[in-house]
Amino acid sequence: MKIGLIDIDSNIPNLALMKLSAWVKAKGHEAELTSPLFAKQYDEIWASKVFDFTEMPNLPENAVVGGSGINLDTHLPFEDADFMPDYDLYNCKYAMGFTSRGCNRNCPWCIVPQKEGKWYPIAEIYDFWDGQDRIKLLDGSLNSNNYHCGFILNQLIKENIKTDFSQGLDIRYLTDKQAYLLSKVKLWKQIHFAWDLMPIEKDVRKGIEILGKYNLKPRSMFYVLIGFNSTPEEDLYRVETLRGLGVDPFVMPYDKFDDYQRRFARWVNHKAIFKSVKWKDYDGNIKGVGIAQ
Repeated sequence: MKIGLIDIDSNIPNLALMKLSAWVKAKGHEAELTSPLFAKQYDEIWASKVFDFTEMPNLPENAVVGGSGINLDTHLPFEDADFMPDYDLYNCKYAMGFTSRGCNRNCPWCIVPQKEGKWYPIAEIYDFWDGQDRIKLLDGSLNSNNYHCGFILNQLIKENIKTDFSQGLDIRYLTDKQAYLLSKVKLWKQIHFAWDLMPIEKDVRKGIEILGKYNLKPRSMFYVLIGFNSTPEEDLYRVETLRGLGVDPFVMPYDKFDDYQRRFARWVNHKAIFKSVKWKDYDGNIKGVGIAQ
């Protein structure tokens, strides 16, 4: 049997498709990435859609489509840790996977609690790391459990792997022990945290103080959600506070089509402009005839 796998809208190699490919090949069948144009050449078509706002391509009626962009109820026919991903499917040179699922928070803009429930451990890095020099961890709330977080960080330190905590860590859970271990991890990219809600300012300040004790501030970045339940004044306060505390803010617009949110994100995320131009000057010039549109 020959199975075609279609990645509809992933921004990175699709982990579900890589695991499906490994599962199919373990059964003695063939699997390969393809496009909707060549779907008829395969005995079966399986497709993955990550985002609900992307367009659905024309697929055969018997195509099996899963992913959070379709529904939250479709699951892989095996457990997360059962198969090493087929990295050859994308010619992917780094490892990627989850060591935990779920989240104990209940942020109204996030589908993770609805999709995965409360936090629980599922694997260690050896279940998806195959000796690559880089690894992308997809855990949404790795440091919410001190024991598991320490267990995984020690594995990363032992193997000396360049690590990207791609979904971020929760500054509200950060402890001195976690920060100490993070300072020993070889980083692939900055450590991501978030200040999405005004009421957690105290936790953010405490967490950044801990980061400073282990020289992690230059290696950290904070996402700042705007346009959901904050005012422009609160948005400016958060990014300027983070700047003053010595960490990089990165603005995430809730509505990318909103004019203010796009402008504010452009100002903060363009670091040369953010460091040299005040918001009132940038905003005024964008509305007028100054800084380029």
